[in-house]
Amino acid sequence: MTDTDTSTDTSSDTSPPSIFSPEDSLEELWVRAYQGEVLGEALFGAIADRLDEAEHARKMRVLATLERKTKEAIAPALERAAISTDPDPAMLELADALAVDVTWAAFMSATVEITKQYIPLYERIGELDPTESAASELLVAHEVALRAFADKELAGDTTTSLQAVDALAHMR
Repeated sequence: MTDTDTSTDTSSDTSPPSIFSPEDSLEELWVRAYQGEVLGEALFGAIADRLDEAEHARKMRVLATLERKTKEAIAPALERAAISTDPDPAMLELADALAVDVTWAAFMSATVEITKQYIPLYERIGELDPTESAASELLVAHEVALRAFADKELAGDTTTSLQAVDALAHMR
């Protein structure tokens, strides 16, 4: 990852396809949600390790902590549903592959787009299992905070970009 954007590509990005379908079972959604946190923790950590810019690396470590704490907070819901909380090795490999050759601005833009995919998935979990609404709401709140971070970074508001993340109850 580089800290500056030297790209000359002006083509517009399109949003990725939905990461779930209405037919997906609750178990499939929980696995996708949990493994998404595994991926996020590993990705943000790997990026932090590769960055030369100390402040960007510090922010990536905060986001890795956000993903870890979110993963830990939802683990009991998976355990109640008898779903494994073992990290998928493919997610760890993907994180390592994604952590290279991307600019800070491109990564922030991708983060905004990815959050648009995960929020509906997290909301769907709460719709399918209202008894797990607290876990669903925590997932949504963390994704909203992650999007707010990326939006602020892209807007140049770098001094307050972590405010929404720091304000989450499970980050205190």
